[in-house]
Amino acid sequence: MTSRALRTTRLACALAALGVSLSAQAQSGHLYCLAEGDYLAYPAADDIASRNPFGNGCIRDLSDGRAAVLLPSAIENIDRVPRNSSLRRHAWGFLDANGRVAIEPIFEAVRDFRHGLAAVQWQGKWGYIDTNGRMAVRPRYDAVEDFVEIGLAVATLDGRPVLIDRQGNPAGAPLEENVRALRLSDGVPARATVQYKEEYRSSDGERRYGGTGVVITKPFGNGLYVATNGEGKYGVVDKDWKWIIEPELDDVFVQNEGALATAYGREGSVMVTAEGKLIGQDQHYESMNPVGKAFWSAALPRRAGYAVLDASGAVVATLTQDEGQASQRHADIVVYPSGGNIVALVPGRPAPVTLGTGIAAADEAEGYVLFVDGASQPAGLLTPTGAWLHGDSAPAWLGQVGRMEARLGKLWVSDAQGRLLNVLDTDGRALLKPEAVQAAQDLQLKPLSASVPGGPLGLLGQGHCHCGGAESGAGLLLADGSIVSDPSWNELIPLDLAEDAPADGLAADQLRYAAETDDGMLLLDARGKPVDLPAQQHIGVFRHGYAQVYGDGVVRMIDRTGKTYELPEAFDTQVVAPGVVRFLKTAADGEPWGLYDFVAGKALAAPAFRSIGEFQDGQAVASLGPDRVGVIDQQGRWILPASHHDAERVNDKLWRVSQAGGKHDRYDRPAAVFNTQGQALTGFLRGLQVGDYGDGSISAGNDRNRWIISPDGTDALDMKDADYVRLGDWMEIRRADRHGYLNSQGSWQIEPAPGAGSDFHGAPARALASNADGTRVIDANGKTLASLPSGDWSWPRGSATLIRHYTAKGKTMTDYADPTGKTRLTVEGFASAYSEGRAVAQVSSDGVRAVDAKGALVGPAYDAMGAMRDGLAPASADHAYGYVDSTGSFAILAAYRVASAFSNQRAVVSTEDDSRIIDTSGKTLARVQMQCGIRTLYGAAGQRLWPLRMPQGCKGRPESRAY
Repeated sequence: MTSRALRTTRLACALAALGVSLSAQAQSGHLYCLAEGDYLAYPAADDIASRNPFGNGCIRDLSDGRAAVLLPSAIENIDRVPRNSSLRRHAWGFLDANGRVAIEPIFEAVRDFRHGLAAVQWQGKWGYIDTNGRMAVRPRYDAVEDFVEIGLAVATLDGRPVLIDRQGNPAGAPLEENVRALRLSDGVPARATVQYKEEYRSSDGERRYGGTGVVITKPFGNGLYVATNGEGKYGVVDKDWKWIIEPELDDVFVQNEGALATAYGREGSVMVTAEGKLIGQDQHYESMNPVGKAFWSAALPRRAGYAVLDASGAVVATLTQDEGQASQRHADIVVYPSGGNIVALVPGRPAPVTLGTGIAAADEAEGYVLFVDGASQPAGLLTPTGAWLHGDSAPAWLGQVGRMEARLGKLWVSDAQGRLLNVLDTDGRALLKPEAVQAAQDLQLKPLSASVPGGPLGLLGQGHCHCGGAESGAGLLLADGSIVSDPSWNELIPLDLAEDAPADGLAADQLRYAAETDDGMLLLDARGKPVDLPAQQHIGVFRHGYAQVYGDGVVRMIDRTGKTYELPEAFDTQVVAPGVVRFLKTAADGEPWGLYDFVAGKALAAPAFRSIGEFQDGQAVASLGPDRVGVIDQQGRWILPASHHDAERVNDKLWRVSQAGGKHDRYDRPAAVFNTQGQALTGFLRGLQVGDYGDGSISAGNDRNRWIISPDGTDALDMKDADYVRLGDWMEIRRADRHGYLNSQGSWQIEPAPGAGSDFHGAPARALASNADGTRVIDANGKTLASLPSGDWSWPRGSATLIRHYTAKGKTMTDYADPTGKTRLTVEGFASAYSEGRAVAQVSSDGVRAVDAKGALVGPAYDAMGAMRDGLAPASADHAYGYVDSTGSFAILAAYRVASAFSNQRAVVSTEDDSRIIDTSGKTLARVQMQCGIRTLYGAAGQRLWPLRMPQGCKGRPESRAY
């Protein structure tokens, strides 16, 4: 067995015996001298630490001439320190570069020194010490980050990040409430990455933020929300985000448009009602699934069948396994065989409805189900409310049913030839009187396109033959099943268009019809009664509550009562708003349009417009000519000036306006959203898309910019790089990280923005900034100094050149460029920055080589290689680490599991058994390893440096362990 295999086996055996992982020791230190590292699959080529899943553990890497170390606590009696390798009563301190104790181990946890200060934890709170161990910032913070070059650090106090200086004083303005975290890096000014909390905005403007232990996932029920807690468990919260179903469920599935939900928890599947109650907690259902919109099927334990629940959670039936598999759903009615009968579950019925034997469902129309017997003859009809028409309770015409059609909740039943038999309501009542049925069969029945509840059901007109000798004229089939007709009516014409009726909010009694007679057209109300208006030669359809009529050689307007209004002398008039027409004086080409209020009898706007559109909520699109389009009010005043290419209505509060000029197709032409006060809510963008969320709020944007516009059209939220989703009355906003730069006072020298950026380098300071437009070199004020060619650019700290990685002819290449983007050197492979005349290039999936100053690959290939420091670079061969010199030869043999880069002639290396500080000759200056079950520090000559004495009964020599 190789030495590497032996080492791996020893570590695996030790961990298996302890029953813990390395991560289990991470809070207080590691039993073995390998700390878990941040392993990356494809890191920068010179970051050797990121190519190893471990880091130095017993002695951490040197920084500012200090190395953190975990040793028996200086404030504990050594005889009280457990000798069971648990690392209890150990504490963190620091060694100097030669391995001597510089700061005694007294702290619960520490971070490494940065710029002369290190974060330390004392009695659960964090502060900072200097390199002599003196407290520079007293421990009072919940969490802290390292200080950076500008002299600031980020600390967490009362759950919120704050900027502090080296004395612990607040710096800069307080961070906004939506900031979750702030990350600083070196450079002047300092690069700052802002991470944001989830933000929730209600439809009435209230704001809430994540981090409260409640994460809304979806709306549900009566103002309720499905949510998770910090542990990923599901529950239900109310409008104030208080738990009404504790987060103990594994998942919640909202069904039936949010009215009900199923969930799975410790006791099996349950139903969640719209009021936030759990149904079936003690039934141990194996699963629950919706059956249409009215019922739920719950699988009983041990395949015992199914319980069928209604929307309230009450069990309405229990089906065997065979009954459940034979069941069928027709709309929301469930039909199944049981005990020799056919049984139906009907919404709203507390128990099944027994239909009988020898029948089967044959046809269905919106919940009306027709059943036939063994001879395929109609045998019964079941309505959506459970009325069962069969046998003696069935109408005489039931056996003739050949066709069924549902309209506005009523069932129109015809025979196989299409002759109307009757109309049924949901309770099974026949609505048509016999004379109406007879008339419908003798005359032509036309359904009405404008469907208004309570309004007439259809129009009757003369058919192709006068079967039965019917002499009555056209008529109306009313909602109560009666017919109104008149021999003088040749034809009836609806005056309310289908698209207008719902928009106008018409009631049934407001509907109007025109009856054509030999003497002219009569105006009829919804009951077929003539309205007090003389016969006209023509009656037009109603628009905006008025219709145009022509009689006695004069065009007038009428309202629904038949009252007439005079129009101005004009060639053409068209209703465009309630009581308002647009008019043309003459038929001359290019004649301008004006506006006239025919109710008040006065002109609103003199003829001046090339076109005027339909008014809605008092505004309409108008034009003075090409690229002179705007929006006017009913007085003809411009709300949006006539300086645009086009305008179209988004809703009653917003307009989408496209920019004038240029030759663009509709999608490419820049457009913006304006409100009805003429205020621009977005910028003019190419490819602007506008969509409705369904709650009144509007999304607007293209592939790079987005806004959410409030329902009242007064406010637009610039989403920039955020993602968002509607959650009932709330909108959840998740913002991507943004990058900016802070000065030493904690103020933004360059405001945070989407994209990425490098640290600032040199004097004068320069950095890279990248976004969707590309990569630029900027100065300390954010001014662009140079735009770089496309590619993956970086500027590693300490590097004199920019680096670009790209692929050419199937090979990965690296360019080294000056700050203008001009290439100075090209290297094959994914290469790092230069250090001491050497770079490192990834030349294959498992090999790296050194690169000399001319870009040539030199020396052998290794598994991993780090930056050259003090003439040596850490390198890995066969998963063991040592150090190579400028020729690529091992100057310090590969005998370690972890190796740091050299700094000031010192490095830290580790095996599973110990961590060491070594010099450039490989000589051990200090090491830490287990002895007598405690961490022990030894000097270069093997002398014990810490603890000052060993526990009683310990011989004091280093342990030699075997596995």
